[in-house]
Amino acid sequence: MPADDQGPAMRGKSSQGQGHKIRVVYNPRTGHKRKNRFRTVLSLLEAGGHTCEILTTRGAGDAARFVRETTSDDADILAIAGGDGTINDAIQGAGPQTPPLGLIPLGTANVLAHELGIGTEPRRIASCLTEAQVLKVQPGLINGHRFMMMTGIGLDAQVVADLNRATKTRFGKAAYLIEVFRTLRHWPCPPLDIRLDGETRKAATLIISRGKRYGGTFVLAPHCDLATPSLCATLFPAGGSLSVFGRFLLIPAGLLLLLGLAVQRPVRTVELLGPVGDPIQADGDIVAHVPAQISICDQTIRLCVPKPLR
Repeated sequence: MPADDQGPAMRGKSSQGQGHKIRVVYNPRTGHKRKNRFRTVLSLLEAGGHTCEILTTRGAGDAARFVRETTSDDADILAIAGGDGTINDAIQGAGPQTPPLGLIPLGTANVLAHELGIGTEPRRIASCLTEAQVLKVQPGLINGHRFMMMTGIGLDAQVVADLNRATKTRFGKAAYLIEVFRTLRHWPCPPLDIRLDGETRKAATLIISRGKRYGGTFVLAPHCDLATPSLCATLFPAGGSLSVFGRFLLIPAGLLLLLGLAVQRPVRTVELLGPVGDPIQADGDIVAHVPAQISICDQTIRLCVPKPLR
């Protein structure tokens, strides 16, 4: 993934021995292990001579507000400490004056962090904040709501809608599998009415990808690239809920497309027409309901990404 170049916040300071001014938007609703990761990253940043200001979120919308209120005069880097949902909230507030956004991944799946090659090791996280290059990304857009990695309707959205926070906090990634079995007992798997670039289609589940990965490190859309303003549609054929679930189980092994059990194609615009009222997830949270329109956002967001290996 090619980065653009080092932005104003990244140039010169390390070589001159000056520290960065880092504003951290922190979601405290995380497990004990991930809080230790957060503290370790902060310690590494402070040991490197960087100044960290912590802004703690209390509820939905706080991350977006903190980002909206932060300009390059306030911070060199704006680090988002949380999961994919916190990042999704944060990018709603990003504007032309927003400093480069860095990641301190503290979530369950951390899909964007894995996509960017940041991972979850504290030293790498810290170095990606202070020595990174800047990548300009145009996020996806669904009914005016931005998403960075993917949006979906069907089984995955229904599972996200049914999953409660207590179960997710207690069981981590396993919570999704637990919830799948609960969802399969009541979800009727109604056929979706969609239009892809004006062409009417039916599907049991639809995932629109902005990046390659899905659910963590699993690659679902191998031809997607965050550096390129494009979308990729993965259509699960109409059928029963168990059929859809069986196809999802093949994603980690990379067999879904290899066995021809789903159709994948690049798209520019997507219209979700029915069933009206069905939930739609984006980056792991319910953000909209059918009907909806999906496209690429015109505005770019600057992300801190690792330097390429030499």
